[in-house]
Amino acid sequence: MKEAIRLTNKTAIALRKSAQKVRRAYLIAEVVISLMLGAAGVALGFMWLWVVPAMIAVIALIDCALATAARCHYLSLLGQAICTEAAAREMRAGQSERARREQAIGDLMRMKADIQQTVEKKPGAKPFFEKKDDENEEEEEDEDMLPEAVREQQADAPRRRRRQGKLALIRSETAK
Repeated sequence: MKEAIRLTNKTAIALRKSAQKVRRAYLIAEVVISLMLGAAGVALGFMWLWVVPAMIAVIALIDCALATAARCHYLSLLGQAICTEAAAREMRAGQSERARREQAIGDLMRMKADIQQTVEKKPGAKPFFEKKDDENEEEEEDEDMLPEAVREQQADAPRRRRRQGKLALIRSETAK
């Protein structure tokens, strides 16, 4: 399962490489210490025979301790790499979400400006967006002052249909 976790962030990749270097360094230290203690056990074994099994036991304990420490440091650095990658992805997602939100707000503002320009070009056309109650009263007063030709033009203009607030669920039995 080498390279099973796909990392794209430079920091995360560097942490993974560092984790591999740490594991390799522990392995090299383990081999060197084992060889040195083995040579010391053989040298002392010529004088005292009981030192040889004692050195083998010490070598085994030290190897186990170094292997455990190597695994601990390797997994710690690998976990940091994974967390770094997750944080980078979250930051990129937040930036893209913010950009989408800003794009939507910009589009909405452009649509409002287009509608306002359309309303200003057509005399007597009603704005697309509803106004407040005070403005509606003023608009009603202005309609009474409009010339007859403009009122007829407004009456002939097509009306927009508003969406219904309710949606009906159609099931297979009721759709017949």
